[in-house]
Amino acid sequence: MSGSDDAITGPHWGLDNLARSALVLERARRQLADGDPEGAVVYAEELLDDNPSDVDALLVIADAAPRYGHGEVGVLAARQARTLGRDPGVLEAAALLAACEVEAALAAADRLLDPAAAGPVAGGPVMAARAWAIRAQALEVLGRFAEADVALARAHAIRPESYPRPARLDARAWEAAMREALSMLDGPDREIVRGWRVEIGEAPTLEELRSVRPHAPPATRVLLVRTPAGPVLRAYRRPLARGADDAEEVAMRLAEAIRYELEVFVG
Repeated sequence: MSGSDDAITGPHWGLDNLARSALVLERARRQLADGDPEGAVVYAEELLDDNPSDVDALLVIADAAPRYGHGEVGVLAARQARTLGRDPGVLEAAALLAACEVEAALAAADRLLDPAAAGPVAGGPVMAARAWAIRAQALEVLGRFAEADVALARAHAIRPESYPRPARLDARAWEAAMREALSMLDGPDREIVRGWRVEIGEAPTLEELRSVRPHAPPATRVLLVRTPAGPVLRAYRRPLARGADDAEEVAMRLAEAIRYELEVFVG
């Protein structure tokens, strides 16, 4: 038996470790693809426990963490990957946007989309479309709506299934959507909201996003802002309409976002 034990030590263990790492990385990427970014980060962190310089694991975290509210973690992971020699590409721009570093996200997206500086976007059309979409969201927050529309149109032209055109609602339709959303709330919640001032704007401003802790992401659809005169519920047309099919879907999104703000407010 001792001779048999000696036969499986040495290089075989190294091969086993490599195979195990590949399996864990595959599971991390699968969790991300299946819509479980937190699960993806758990697997990626397992890899980093064994090897803090595992660039593939860092890129998984850069991609996954911002998807559930940890943009700063994504930025750190992307930058660490860069120091280790791997360009995180569009993942860094997305993480910066989620972390509410809007100007930096816009600059990162512009670098990726500048053919003179970088050539074709790494990752091909999928990543190019994502970079255009990030540019659009950043420009919205900065109030540069005409430029944002152009960027979103570019994303849509490349990948229309991922970046559909926003629902078009006039002022009357928005008022109707708000009434419909309020009617979807439970009675006690509806009474609370009736005591708030309700405003509808185009997109959240950088100041509004940074007025809450932790900072709200640019994709925020509804934000409850506490003012000396009382709570103000601000709903934002562009994030609500992005990818929505019609006014009914917008109203459902509104109701869902208001419920979330109520949970935070009451909690």
